Amino acid sequence: MRPDTIAFISTYEHPSRDSIEQTVREAFPEYRLENIVLKDLVKARRRWMLPNLYHIVSEYGDRILQGDATLRESYFRTGYLFRRIRQAMQSLIDPERHVFSLQTQSLFDTSVPGVPHFIYTDHTHLSNLESAFFDRRNLRPPRWVALERTIYQNCARIFTRSHNVTADLLKHYGMSPEKVICIYAGGNVRAGGREDLANEAYANQRILFVGEDWVRKGGPQLAEAFGEVLRVAPQAHLTIAGASPLLTLPNCTLLGRVPLTELSAHFSRSSVFCLPTRLEPFGISVVEAMMHRLPVVATMEGALPDMVLDGVTGRLVPPGDVKALSAALIELLQNPQQCRQFGAAGYQLAMERYTWPAVGARMRSEILRYLGGTVSP
Repeated sequence: MRPDTIAFISTYEHPSRDSIEQTVREAFPEYRLENIVLKDLVKARRRWMLPNLYHIVSEYGDRILQGDATLRESYFRTGYLFRRIRQAMQSLIDPERHVFSLQTQSLFDTSVPGVPHFIYTDHTHLSNLESAFFDRRNLRPPRWVALERTIYQNCARIFTRSHNVTADLLKHYGMSPEKVICIYAGGNVRAGGREDLANEAYANQRILFVGEDWVRKGGPQLAEAFGEVLRVAPQAHLTIAGASPLLTLPNCTLLGRVPLTELSAHFSRSSVFCLPTRLEPFGISVVEAMMHRLPVVATMEGALPDMVLDGVTGRLVPPGDVKALSAALIELLQNPQQCRQFGAAGYQLAMERYTWPAVGARMRSEILRYLGGTVSP
């Protein structure tokens, strides 16, 4: 009997995880999909807890005491848990049943001999070295990085969301170019049609920020830059979705966490989207802004230069440069026609690269190529 099942392996539940799962289902309709959620697997293996606590103390005790790491995040970063999960996969994935396995993110090695294994990730740990914002004290121990390297060595192909991660895998992990393929990613917020925009033809001077990690995503710099924006454009308005910082800015609305089903309305009411992030694995909210035909002001960080083409789909500024950030925002708020042009170009780029059906088509093509046609087209 030929294998008829895909093992879909994820670390935890997340909106992007759900989108990727649906993408794989639609890209390979001839196969069943079996979900393996590693967080649930670890929770069910209670016997792992005490030994893992010992390894947390051994590997991360000093960092926890110094405040550079937390017990919670360290729990999933030990060599012990890495090895236990690797062993557990041997009983969950079967060459007789699984045609291939696909793992989202790259925290563990879930490959099993005899089953072609693929990874889809937006980051590597050593990608952090490319950011000036990253605190080198948070770099994981060399023995963990050595384990991470085996994740990439033991898979058939690594699918990335952006070219910078592709470059990092070649530079920091010694992967060969033919093994690493950028297939991009889609958004999780469904956009309406052109008629659904409610931004007064980009003239309402509303800026939107979406992100929960206020500091990492450049929120303090945005708040400072917006103060400068108000001196030139006193009618401008800033909406912050996701984060809940303590601010006393005028013309600023703090939404806190917003359900995905409600985010589209906030995109549609905005003239400019801004993500001045200091450290970013991908930045999926930028894709969602482009799908809503918004010009984007972002930083030259991580995957963002893939999406924000300076002078074409928006403006790129150096991370942490408040002066450049405020100037870019003022430029767009004062020029609705430029906003419209950037928004249209961004929408076109998003439709070409950043839809989940397009991602699924690229993934299917590469997996079929690797399997040599054993999966029916």
